[in-house]
Amino acid sequence: MQDVFQNSFDALIGDMGDDLSLEDKEILIKNVSELIVHAYESNFPDMGVAVGLPQDYFDGLHAVAAKYASNERYEDASVLFKRLMQLKPTEAVYYKGLGACQLGLKNYQGAEVAYSSAEMLKAQDPEIHFYLGQALYFQKKFAPAFDNFRFARVLAEKYPEEAGKIAEWSTQLLERLKPLVSPEQASKIDLRPPTH
Repeated sequence: MQDVFQNSFDALIGDMGDDLSLEDKEILIKNVSELIVHAYESNFPDMGVAVGLPQDYFDGLHAVAAKYASNERYEDASVLFKRLMQLKPTEAVYYKGLGACQLGLKNYQGAEVAYSSAEMLKAQDPEIHFYLGQALYFQKKFAPAFDNFRFARVLAEKYPEEAGKIAEWSTQLLERLKPLVSPEQASKIDLRPPTH
């Protein structure tokens, strides 16, 4: 790995020869830069790990962010959750934390983005779908909110020990949304995937 970086660095700063055109030099620099980025990304998936931050750092920062959020200091918590997301962009819990803060701030579009990002990382989490449904509901996006509450309920029924009251709450919100969605969609309120 060190050889790749050293060779790439040498190519970038070394004598590229006077016989190369400016366009050729730019292409060479672009290609070598892409090689460096690819080598870096494949060996260091998270920036925080790449710079040597220990897990204790992330755990401590997350604990402070969660405490701020529980004390309704949503702006302060949001800053910390965003920092955590920059350092470890593959951790769904940080996106969930930011989404909760955005809901607390009544920034429903921001909450939608945060929970949608969390969903991409952890699609089987009923809590993500429940709160994404809330963010959509408050934006009057009733059809996707309905679908997220249905999915949250299905997942919560599948993993009741992890989901708490999400199935019950989702059912209540689905009933509230029923008159706000198309009759076809409303007819699927109790639809469950087939069990095998």
